[in-house]
Amino acid sequence: MIEPNDSSEAEFKRILEVSQLDLDYQNLQEMFKNLTELASGITGAELSLVNILDSYWQWSIAANGMDPTVMLRELSVCQFTIGEKESLEVKNFRDNDKFNVPLDDKYGYYFGVPLRTSEGNAIGALCIIDEVGHTLNKDQQQSLKLIGAEIVEKLEGIKKMAEVNRRFHDMHAAQRELGYDLRGPVSGVLGLSKLAEDEDEVAVLKQYLHLSGQSSTELLDIISGILEKNNSDFLEFAKASITITELKNKLLALYSSLAISKNVSLSIDLLPGNHKQKFSRQKITQISGNLISNAIIYASKVSEIKVVIGLKNSGTSDMAKLSVEIEDGSTFLQPEAIADIMDSSMQAKEGLVGEDHYGLGLKLVRHLVLEMGGQMEITSEESKGTTFRVAIPRYI
Repeated sequence: MIEPNDSSEAEFKRILEVSQLDLDYQNLQEMFKNLTELASGITGAELSLVNILDSYWQWSIAANGMDPTVMLRELSVCQFTIGEKESLEVKNFRDNDKFNVPLDDKYGYYFGVPLRTSEGNAIGALCIIDEVGHTLNKDQQQSLKLIGAEIVEKLEGIKKMAEVNRRFHDMHAAQRELGYDLRGPVSGVLGLSKLAEDEDEVAVLKQYLHLSGQSSTELLDIISGILEKNNSDFLEFAKASITITELKNKLLALYSSLAISKNVSLSIDLLPGNHKQKFSRQKITQISGNLISNAIIYASKVSEIKVVIGLKNSGTSDMAKLSVEIEDGSTFLQPEAIADIMDSSMQAKEGLVGEDHYGLGLKLVRHLVLEMGGQMEITSEESKGTTFRVAIPRYI
C-alpha cells in the first residue's frame, strides 16, 4: 500500500508511469467529459472528477459540476485512494483532521476508485463528492469501477500513441542524421568528377569520373529529397513537437496560479534566438514542470523563482541542447541531499523527505533526463539558494 509522503521504490515506479503518460493536464476535459457526466448521473453526486497525482500535486484533468482544478496532493482525499485495492469511501471528510479539502463546506461525502494501470500502478483516482448523507449502493459502486477501467484504457491509449510518436521521431531523426552524414562526401565526389571532366588527356579516367558524377548527382538528389521532406514533416505529427515559446506559455499556464497560492513570484525568460524552432515535446513538460513544482513547494513565501529556457549549440549543428535552468534563491540543499537526488536508487532517504512533502520528484527528473541522453546539475549555497540546470540533446 502506498501511503501519503511515501519515498519508496513503489512510489517511484508510480510517478514514473505518470510521467510516461506524457499527459497534457489542461486539454483532456473533452476526452473524459462524458465519463464524468456518466459518473454523476449514475451516483446522483453533484461532483465527479478524474484526478492524476504526481509527486506534489493532484491534477483534475476532467470534472463534472465544477471546473478542473489543481491542488496540493497532501490536501486531497484521493492521495489515500491510490493506496487502496478497490475503493475508498469517506462518509464525512470534514470530521477527519487528515483531510483538508478546499471545497464548499456543504460537501463532505466522498467515494473514489483508484485508476490502476496494467502495470499495477495507481496513477490517480475517479471520485464523486456530494453533501454529507449521500450513499452509494453496490451497483453504483461497481459502475464507478467500470468507468474507472474505461478511463485507464483511454489513458493507456494516450501512452501508446506517445510511444508511436517517439519511434516516429527517432526514425526520422536517424534518417536526417544519415542524410547530413552522406551529403558532404557525395558533394566532394561530385566536385572531383567536375574537375576531372576538364582533363582531356585522361580519357578513361574522365569517362569513369563522369559516370561517378552522374551517380553522385542522383544520390544527392535523393538525399536532398529526404531532408526536404523531413524538414517539413518530421516534427509536424500529432502533438509530438513544441516550440520554446509554446513551452514557456504551457509552463506559465500550469504553474503560475500555484506559485501565486504560495505567494511566490515565478518568471520564465527565453534565451536569445530559436524561439520558433521545434523539438520533441516528449517528457520535457514533465521535466520542466517537476523542477518548477519542486521550487514552488520548497520556496519561502515572498521569494522569487527564475526560469530560463532555450536552445544551445543550434547554430552549426542539427543536434541542439534544450537548456532549462531554474533558480530558487530561498532554499538550500545540503550536500548529502544533492548526492541522494543524483543517486540512481529509486527511493529517497527517509531523513531527506519533509514531513509534508514528497521526496521523489527530483529523482524522477534526473531519471527522465538521463533516459533522454541529457545531463542534470545542482548547485546550492546557503546564502544564494539553489540552481538546477538541465541540458537535453534533441533534434530540431
